[in-house]
Amino acid sequence: MVHGVEISYSLAWDAREYAINAMKGIPEKGYEKNIKYLHMMKEANPGSHMFYERDTKGRFRFLFISFGQSIRSFYAAIRKVIVVDGTFLKSKYKGVLLVATALDGNSSLYPIAFEVVDSENDLAWNCFMRQLNVVIADDHSLAFVGKGVAGLVAKASKAYRAADFRKVFTDIFAISPEIGNYLIDADVRKWASCQFPGYIYDIRTTNPSESINAAFRMPREFPVIPLLDSIREMMTRCFFKRRTLSSKHSKPLTISVKKKIDRRIEKGKTVKVFPVSYHRFLVQGNTFDCSVDLVRRTCSCGKFDLMKIPCRHAIKAGFSVGIRPHTLSDDMYTTVS
Repeated sequence: MVHGVEISYSLAWDAREYAINAMKGIPEKGYEKNIKYLHMMKEANPGSHMFYERDTKGRFRFLFISFGQSIRSFYAAIRKVIVVDGTFLKSKYKGVLLVATALDGNSSLYPIAFEVVDSENDLAWNCFMRQLNVVIADDHSLAFVGKGVAGLVAKASKAYRAADFRKVFTDIFAISPEIGNYLIDADVRKWASCQFPGYIYDIRTTNPSESINAAFRMPREFPVIPLLDSIREMMTRCFFKRRTLSSKHSKPLTISVKKKIDRRIEKGKTVKVFPVSYHRFLVQGNTFDCSVDLVRRTCSCGKFDLMKIPCRHAIKAGFSVGIRPHTLSDDMYTTVS
């Protein structure tokens, strides 16, 4: 009893539901307004892609949204690794929010697409991937990271050099030939960094999508339209803040990459450089010697090739002939991009 008033649990619960519905809207009516809401979203976000589907009985099944900003910018300044994950919704009708996320040149989260589905199953993921393919064209260099990838023997998946990968993989076989064969059948090109034919940019876990999901901890309890509004508002705030910060940043590389290169410059002070030709060098490191090619932008340590950011060996080799680190980095890491 508070303030001299005594009410039952059921009455208190009904009052709570009434207050939430008054503020966030009635869940049942939210799904009825989806088509109108999507129309208004598309009007306000030219270039966006929206998709809505019901089952044969007219019940809600899929609601896919990708904003125009993401579509236009993906191939210009975003690492070509898409992280996908799902999180449970906690509103009256439950459901699951599927998210596709990437990282930009400043290592900031870059949401690409969202889909609200009735449950996380093969049908839902199939729809999500088909709609994502409308937004992001398929490409042989495009990589995906989903649930369970990090568990496929982390050390082998993180190896930058093929020699290091083979050594770890031999140890795996020695412990369990069954696990080794399973990983081979799963196709090492799909989960091992040094075996992947494209660029995985050192992204191997679902942390980006999990971070996005964590940001929606409270909105996950909202009806569908307030949930989508929360997503829209979050992206608006984030991109405005990033645009403001980047306009004040005068260095050629993004803040995140500049810090990474500064650390590599410090770590590479003790390495010795021996020129083989104008653009090829032998670099003696602390653990092993490396072969650097500044024209092809490769180093036998593997980091330069996979991350498209010069490693300590390439940085030191570049300094020896007057080449600055930012000119060896991929365009996506530049402040301009």
